[in-house]
Amino acid sequence: MDKERKIQIVKAAVKRFARHGYHKTTLDEVARDLRIGKATIYHYFASKDELYYDSIKWETSQYLEEIKKIFNREDLSELQKFSEYISLKEDISNRYNLIYNLLINLLNSEIKEEESKLLLLIISGEEEIVKLILSSFYKDKVETLDSELPAMIVNASWGLVFSRSLYSKFKPESKASSRDIFSKAIEQLWK
Repeated sequence: MDKERKIQIVKAAVKRFARHGYHKTTLDEVARDLRIGKATIYHYFASKDELYYDSIKWETSQYLEEIKKIFNREDLSELQKFSEYISLKEDISNRYNLIYNLLINLLNSEIKEEESKLLLLIISGEEEIVKLILSSFYKDKVETLDSELPAMIVNASWGLVFSRSLYSKFKPESKASSRDIFSKAIEQLWK
């Protein structure tokens, strides 16, 4: 029951933090959303900061699980899996707002040390998943996989998503999505 209650609190906090941001979210509001007392939150979390960071960790685990599900789909080709992966990233601001805000804080050089550690957790988790996929795909094609390739794909995909978003502000007539552009690049890797 304790673990379930803690997860309920985290889920409610994720919604609050995503909607109103860290500074405008109060523990009173999170408690009110759950119809519990604020003391119950303090039973599980020592501070608002701890709840915030646990909320990001929870959202990170959900995000990484979704990536794993995409790459485990047997009904999709490898190229389609990468395409779905990019689509997930393109929609990050709607589906995983806390992660998106971490990335924005990084770009604005307003990231805290703890947030930086969480961002590293996200990126390294993605790299591990991509490494497994590439290793399985290339197992009969090359002796060893370049250890930098998964990191390059993850970082390039984030760069592409953000640069595509920026580009579309200046060139709204452009129809190519990050997914289309990345798919073409990945297709070149398969050749």
